[in-house]
Amino acid sequence: MLQVERQTGRKIEALEPPTPFPLLVSHVWSAFVALNSSRGSGFNGPSPITFEQIKAWKELTETPVEPWEIEAIGRLDLQYLRVANG
Repeated sequence: MLQVERQTGRKIEALEPPTPFPLLVSHVWSAFVALNSSRGSGFNGPSPITFEQIKAWKELTETPVEPWEIEAIGRLDLQYLRVANG
């Protein structure tokens, strides 16, 4: 790919360095990953993460969770479901 980039003079996206992960929200991503690994599924694919699952995870792990973090987990889940159920 480097050779193609040199010959054509066009930047190839696959060669660009990745965008650094925003550390301020890494705990939200970690919570989503933990919840995602225990989600259920049905005939239509993965099931959404429920508020009950978030509450159970919060209590079991003794992790304080702010309302905006719950909303962020929900938005991540929505995007995940859109891709997974494509």
